[in-house]
Amino acid sequence: MSNELIRLRGVSAGYDGTIVLRHADLAVNDRDFIGIIGPNGGGKTTLVKLLLGQITPVTGTVERSDRLERIGYLPQADSTDKRFPITVREVVLSGLQSTKGFFGRYGKKERLKAAEIMSRCGISHLSDKLAGELSGGQLQRAFLCRALVSSPQLLILDEPNTYVDNKFESELYELLRELNESMAIITVSHDVGTIASYVKSIACVNGCLHYHNSNTISQEDLDRYECPILLVTHGDVPHTVLETHKHTKHCGCE
Repeated sequence: MSNELIRLRGVSAGYDGTIVLRHADLAVNDRDFIGIIGPNGGGKTTLVKLLLGQITPVTGTVERSDRLERIGYLPQADSTDKRFPITVREVVLSGLQSTKGFFGRYGKKERLKAAEIMSRCGISHLSDKLAGELSGGQLQRAFLCRALVSSPQLLILDEPNTYVDNKFESELYELLRELNESMAIITVSHDVGTIASYVKSIACVNGCLHYHNSNTISQEDLDRYECPILLVTHGDVPHTVLETHKHTKHCGCE
């Protein structure tokens, strides 16, 4: 049986007649851990929307395996109205809405699952707090729990370290490493130096998609992929900055 969960074949996509991502090929297999890097405006968000089924390609196909029943998603910024009186527990349980319906009642099994996920992410003590009372980092943890509570086969995270402190960032990636034993993970990040320690492969998205089947990537690789990211190393600690770049209509991958 194939381990493939989702595949993009020759996909081009964009908005209002403007192509943002062109001729993209990508296969996501069970227990893959793929880091997506690239500049703002290069097509990373468009790629995520294609994987989630939120947009359809202009050309090419997005093929999903019948085994891919659930995708967990942690967006870069959440639109939840902090004034809405919803507790952290309710935020997490809302990740089961697709199976329970909007007015579905959550039983003991679902509540235990939510409690387990909150404990794993270190927010059990916040379960009865209102979402509007949380810090940005605490709210991000709650949204991560929401993405995980349905036990997805694929977890997609868009800049998951947004709003979190350094301690939780380290804990987050260690948690993702554990979760990867049972699910495929795709994480979008500007910091290739951080994610390279955890992911299994890297895709650079800058108009085109260049897949690198390794977590070891060099400056020469990035230059070859036309990915305007500069690796800077101080001793054993890598850092990443974006070089100045011009996003051209054609990126030479046709």
